[in-house]
Amino acid sequence: MQVNKIVVWEAFDAADPMTRAAGRLYEQTLAADERIPWYWIEKSVESRTKTKPGKADGWTKHLLLAAPEDRADDPAGLAGYVYGALIPNFGGYLCYIGVADWARRLGVGTRLFDQFYRQMSVDSGELGAPLPFVIWESHRPAPAAPAAEWDIWAARTKLFDRAGGLWVEGVDFWSPNFASDDETGDPVPLQLFIKPMNESAGAFDADRLKQVVAGLHSEVYRNEPGSELFERTLPEGCQPRLQPAKLAGLAHKSGK
Repeated sequence: MQVNKIVVWEAFDAADPMTRAAGRLYEQTLAADERIPWYWIEKSVESRTKTKPGKADGWTKHLLLAAPEDRADDPAGLAGYVYGALIPNFGGYLCYIGVADWARRLGVGTRLFDQFYRQMSVDSGELGAPLPFVIWESHRPAPAAPAAEWDIWAARTKLFDRAGGLWVEGVDFWSPNFASDDETGDPVPLQLFIKPMNESAGAFDADRLKQVVAGLHSEVYRNEPGSELFERTLPEGCQPRLQPAKLAGLAHKSGK
C-alpha cells in the first residue's frame, strides 16, 4: 500500500472524531484486562490545555495520533495512537500504543515512539529536570498460546527493538487486572522495556533496574514494598538485566 507521509499530532479535544477513532482503535488493539477505561484518557485530553508539566497530579499526559497527511481529518484514516506521561522525579511512561491493521509495516509505530520520546524530552526540559528513561509494559502470551499470538508478540518486540527499547529480562511485572471492576481479577504479568535517554544503557545495572521497577509500582500503581504485587514482581534474589528487545519475542522457545 502506498500512503502519503505519516503525520503525528496531539489530541486536545475528546469529542473530535479522530480522538473517538483512537478510542475504538484502543479497544481493538488491547485486551480488556490490560487497559484502563477509555474515558480516563478522554479526561486527560480534556484537561491537557489547562495543565503544565509538574502541575495537577504531577503527570503531564499526552495522547498523540498518527495518520497519512491527506487523511488527518478522516477517522477511517487513523493509523495509530500513543498515550503516556512524564512522571516527575521518575521518567517517561508510555502507557499504550496501537497501530491499525491496514497501517502495519508503514513505520507508524516507530514514528509514534520517536514523537513520544521528543515530547517527553520537551516536558522534562520545561521542568528543568533530566529525562533518565522512557519505560513501557507489554503482555507476553502464555507459553501454551497459539502460534499466531507468539508471531504477533515477536513482531511487537521487533518494533520495540527498532524504537531503541531494551527488555528488562528477569522481571515479570505483576499489574492489576483492569477488566475487573473491583480489581479482584487475576493480576496480569507484563514484560518491561526501557529506552535510555539521559542515562546510558550501562547505568542500568541490576540495582538501578530494581529501583526503576519499584518506582513504576509506587508511582503508577501505588504499590509499596510489602504489597502482594510488589513482592511478586521483585522477589528476593531477583537480578534483572537489559537485553535487546527482540530477544523477548524469542523467550518462549527456551521456556523462559
